[in-house]
Amino acid sequence: MKSRRGFTLLEMTLVSVVSIILLAMAVTLTGIVMGLSSVTSRQVEGERTLGRLSLVFRKDVHQAEGVIIPKPEKTVSLADKDEMICELRLPHQEIVRYRVHGGILRERVRDGGVVAREGFPLDPRYRVAIHQESDGIQTRAVMTLELTAADPTTGHARGPHRTWQVLAYVGRDRFIPAAASHESTAPAPKTQKGEGQR
Repeated sequence: MKSRRGFTLLEMTLVSVVSIILLAMAVTLTGIVMGLSSVTSRQVEGERTLGRLSLVFRKDVHQAEGVIIPKPEKTVSLADKDEMICELRLPHQEIVRYRVHGGILRERVRDGGVVAREGFPLDPRYRVAIHQESDGIQTRAVMTLELTAADPTTGHARGPHRTWQVLAYVGRDRFIPAAASHESTAPAPKTQKGEGQR
């Protein structure tokens, strides 16, 4: 009858070392996956915020009677504390202001007081600029957001350079097409009565 041979101390040590290495690799990979998931979710949220900002800015510019840009040539960092970048004059004595304040802040002002605020939290590395362009007939406002990852030690650009631009024609929604401004003089078409109508 053969005697059963157990594990030697060397074999048990090797198994323990391999198990520890595998466990450490699993923990590291889990951390990497969680980090990538967090980065991806921040990017998706940033894209949503930019999309929402685009829609609101376009709507405001399309309704505006005039646009005031305090410093049209200046690019402002979203890391700045508080600086107005644009003021839109809307009908009915209403004003909409866009300012840098922990992202971009939209304020609706009526009768000298702020009646509503809406925030657009964005990566503080973004820089924003607003300027106007005119072709002699129409004027459009252009908001440009640029994101460049900079090396913290050298300050040089590192990584992809992203630019997000929103264009909107000033006062577009206030124009009424000429065809819709007069009433038609043609008689209304006659309709035949269907079954069951008297």
